[in-house]
Amino acid sequence: MVVWEMNNQNDERSKILGILNKSRYNNELIDGLEVSGMNLSFSDLTGVIANRIFANGANLRASSLIRTSFRDCEFLSANFDSCNFEGADIADCVLSEATLRNAQMKDAEIKISTCIETCFDEVELCNGNLSGSTLIKATFRQANLHGISASKAYFDESDLRGANLVNGDFEESDFISANLSEVDASYANFTGGNLTGAILCNGNFTGANCTNVKLNDVSWKGAIVEGAIFDDAVREEILKMV
Repeated sequence: MVVWEMNNQNDERSKILGILNKSRYNNELIDGLEVSGMNLSFSDLTGVIANRIFANGANLRASSLIRTSFRDCEFLSANFDSCNFEGADIADCVLSEATLRNAQMKDAEIKISTCIETCFDEVELCNGNLSGSTLIKATFRQANLHGISASKAYFDESDLRGANLVNGDFEESDFISANLSEVDASYANFTGGNLTGAILCNGNFTGANCTNVKLNDVSWKGAIVEGAIFDDAVREEILKMV
């Protein structure tokens, strides 16, 4: 029975990878594919273009997803640890409770997507794009988001401790009750955002633009704000708290 089940799983894996490989070699769109719960780890899916893939609980650990394009897909609780998403284009997808720990995501885009409680710890997402995405309770511990575009995104209750946010664009984004302790947010743009209740202790906000930002009940202890831009009405109060 065990041998039969293993052979059956291997047959399913081969079948799915055959479909994916054929589509990418022919540069064809895949529209509708169910791979939930499957083990597709260490796969080469470079250049796959797909709509409506359902991969809830799937294991794609250490796979290559370079320059992939996904629309309206579901990756609930999927495992993308150590994957390569460089140049990937993801939009209108669900990645809630998925893990992307230590993934290479340079120049990748995850736009207008739902990523609640998603793990992005230690990802390389420099020059990427998270605009319009919901990232509530997500974790970005020690992540590299240098030069990220993340306007109108929701980072409420997210954990960004130790993340690199240098030159990031977070215009009109929410960080309500988020933890940004020890981040490097030098020259980042937070204009029009909401940081109510956020923890910014020991963070570096040198030159950051924080104009028209809601800053009620923010913890600033130990933060560096040299050259940061604040509304005149709150600047003096902030300088007393750091």
